[in-house]
Amino acid sequence: MISVLLFALSSQAGVYRHDRKKQQYIDLGAKKEFDCVGMVNKNGSRGGSCVLVGKKYVLTAAHVFKVSETRLDTFYEGKSQIVVYQPINERIGNNKDYTFTFRGKSYTAKSINIYPTYMDSATKGMGDIALVELDKPVEDVTPAGMGKVYDELNANVTGVGYGVFGPGDKMETLDTSLLKIGGENVIDSIGGYEIGGIASVLHADFDHPNNSECNKMGSAKPRNLEYACAGGDSGGGLFIETSNGYRLIGICSGTGYDMQQFQKTAYYGQTMSWTRVSVFYDWVKGKMK
Repeated sequence: MISVLLFALSSQAGVYRHDRKKQQYIDLGAKKEFDCVGMVNKNGSRGGSCVLVGKKYVLTAAHVFKVSETRLDTFYEGKSQIVVYQPINERIGNNKDYTFTFRGKSYTAKSINIYPTYMDSATKGMGDIALVELDKPVEDVTPAGMGKVYDELNANVTGVGYGVFGPGDKMETLDTSLLKIGGENVIDSIGGYEIGGIASVLHADFDHPNNSECNKMGSAKPRNLEYACAGGDSGGGLFIETSNGYRLIGICSGTGYDMQQFQKTAYYGQTMSWTRVSVFYDWVKGKMK
């Protein structure tokens, strides 16, 4: 069997529980509290998601702005031949190519600040976060609240973005409609690159409603609206609900892709990660004027 992956392996997967209605996820993403989650467009085409954190400032994933050429690579996973288009000559795109949409209104990027370690040759890919200054303020949306609080482990969380979507037990092509989708999960693990001795990545898995063999970390019990991040969710927000409202704790970075797991249980059992906002709080605040 030959499989062709059009993106890097970490870009694939992202769906909702097959025993829940799609509309429930759409309704969650449409809550007013998540108006702060917007869409990134590159030259008029969808390029990811983002979160408003100040009237003129947006947080998103650094890799949203990464451009490159591609090289065809082939490898084998058991008896399956996998064809992957690997990126080469990676660089950050021109800020003039990107717009950011909130509540149907678009704003252009005045500047893009990539976290320094992300494109550095010695620490490449670490710190997948970017702060964008917009050309004008977003007046009709309340920015997301942030905090330098490290209480995410085992927390119930809600992720919101403009990713593709579909039921978790199906291998068909996912729906690419430009809809904001919300979903629930639990932070199962914290790890990744350390900054100041503090791990910078939040992890979770996509648990099956009744198949505990899909569990990769933490509890095997799924949330009511359990989901996994999808292509297009990159840069979207992950939130904890507090007594003072929702707090932004993560920026969607990617989804791990296990081909053998996919062949057995489709999208269930895949893992995902978010850049831990609390670790980058001082950097973000320092860049906001």
